[in-house]
Amino acid sequence: MDVCLHYKKDQDNLNDAVFMTQRALEDFPCRALPAFTPWFPSTADRSLPIKPKHAPPVISSKLPEAVGGKGTAQVENVSEKFKRSWSVFSHKMKTHESAQTFSRQFHKTIETYRLHFHQRAKWIIGELNCAPQSVEEVWTKLNHAIKHSRLPTCNANFQRNLSQIWVYCDILYCEFIGNFLRQKLQLSGEITLAVHKLGNIFKL
Repeated sequence: MDVCLHYKKDQDNLNDAVFMTQRALEDFPCRALPAFTPWFPSTADRSLPIKPKHAPPVISSKLPEAVGGKGTAQVENVSEKFKRSWSVFSHKMKTHESAQTFSRQFHKTIETYRLHFHQRAKWIIGELNCAPQSVEEVWTKLNHAIKHSRLPTCNANFQRNLSQIWVYCDILYCEFIGNFLRQKLQLSGEITLAVHKLGNIFKL
């Protein structure tokens, strides 16, 4: 801590003022500051890899311990409750010229809801759309298509508890992707396009 002493230029007893200041500061404790230790590693340690302090959690297929001692029916209910959902996406996206053309009906939908071309929407594929295939079979085909960049801006999510597949994409490619899903995945019936806060806005 620094101490500033103010005095007048024409003051004669400057030494007395300094002496009184020193006496006043004697009541304050004095201690030596500890040596500074940087939180970052030294130069010698910077080449070493950074390792987490704790091991990552292990995801087990076993049921939670709260299930212990329950009946078979209750165990099955808990098993259904803890079904997992999986996602797939691709880092490489190929654009298609035909993906940017809209039908008159879909173009009207875009204008009605004032949708932005890069706004996200999702196609909902239900269990009935997959018949006579299973949802798992359709999900496997969709995985292959997305991983090989056949669906621009797409990522998908398998909602096992709902037996539905959600395919997310930009509005710009929605109609192209919807037609691709119906044809290549051999879907039956109508699939629904939904937008956050707007709900279902289009069917194909």
